[in-house]
Amino acid sequence: MTTQIEFYDKDIIKNTLGVLTVKPDKVIYIYDNALDDMYRFVSLEKCFKKHLPNIILEKYPVNILKMNDIYKKVCEVIDENGNCIIDLTGGSELMVIAGYKAGTEKGAKLVYTDIIEEKLVNIENENDFVKTEMLTLSDFVDARGSDFIGNSHAEPDEKDFDNILKMCRYIFNHLSKWRNTCGFFQTAMADSAPSQLDLRVRAEIYQKDGRHVSPDKDMLYEFQKMGFIRDLYFSGKYVVLSFVSKLAKSYLINYGVWLELFVYINAVKSGVFQDVKLGAMIDWDAYDGYTVAGNEIDIILMDKSMPVFISCKLKDADTPALNELLIAKKRLGGWFSKAIIVTFGNDKELKTGTYRRSRELGIEMLGKEDILSDNFQDRLIKTVRGHNLISLKWKKV
Repeated sequence: MTTQIEFYDKDIIKNTLGVLTVKPDKVIYIYDNALDDMYRFVSLEKCFKKHLPNIILEKYPVNILKMNDIYKKVCEVIDENGNCIIDLTGGSELMVIAGYKAGTEKGAKLVYTDIIEEKLVNIENENDFVKTEMLTLSDFVDARGSDFIGNSHAEPDEKDFDNILKMCRYIFNHLSKWRNTCGFFQTAMADSAPSQLDLRVRAEIYQKDGRHVSPDKDMLYEFQKMGFIRDLYFSGKYVVLSFVSKLAKSYLINYGVWLELFVYINAVKSGVFQDVKLGAMIDWDAYDGYTVAGNEIDIILMDKSMPVFISCKLKDADTPALNELLIAKKRLGGWFSKAIIVTFGNDKELKTGTYRRSRELGIEMLGKEDILSDNFQDRLIKTVRGHNLISLKWKKV
């Protein structure tokens, strides 16, 4: 039986990647005795058992400020279990030192998980390494003790991708017309049931604030051409149409969803990312007895075992949006994750204070120029892959 010793860490990837790569029969966590949330280990076990159904998980507390306490516990674990591998990736500095000392004296194999280089290395022989496993988004969510509880927007079928992208382009180039048209749809369908798809209403209607809104005729014809509405005709002062589906209706009454769809579809079509999700809603505590949505994250994807969080704003970026994105990144992904804000503004090009703030926080930004370019997909890939976690180490984040 192979036993792997892990030093519990705040970063989820440090707690999981080495175990899923080595695939031991048993994993033992040495953790800070000040930690009182044992659901953290229930969450890890849930994550592991999806891949290793027979794995055994044990845990032992230590005083992480006393090296001798850590050292004795590691020696005790090695003596009781025999064939041991010690992963020196996570935990505190004293844990790593004590683990190295105990492992060297007891003849245990010492390894280190190089997360960025995607390899698990034998400390005694750097030429002895294996490629790490690929973590999925579900692995992160399970290990974090969270749960997916749905999507704020339904993900479109791949057969509709091209028409959605064409509609996105049209909307991006006629944003003021879309603002009025979306306001019209929102007001006209405010009290309608989700299943109500037919619309017959005056072409000029009043919002609650007293302002009148009207749809742009050319935009309505474009929506019909791209397959979102049908049976469109204007009868005097009235407009009549039918949404082709509940999904199409949901898109037409949501102003900002088109940028989310644009980024989501380009991420999927790129073929280089895994687990791309649109409008993911997460219950941050799956064990508290309550199902409560914490953050809605516009787009989450996985890139080489690292989660990437993307916020989409069909307007200028602002500080609250940056802060919300940063919180989501830290809660689920920790240090080994990436964050990008895609905004239909000129902050990036003008190097505004908001742009500089995003850089300080380690958040990449794609702006209006990127969105309207002919190679947004390439720019998205370059931004994700070029996000250098090593350089962020010394930033004031």
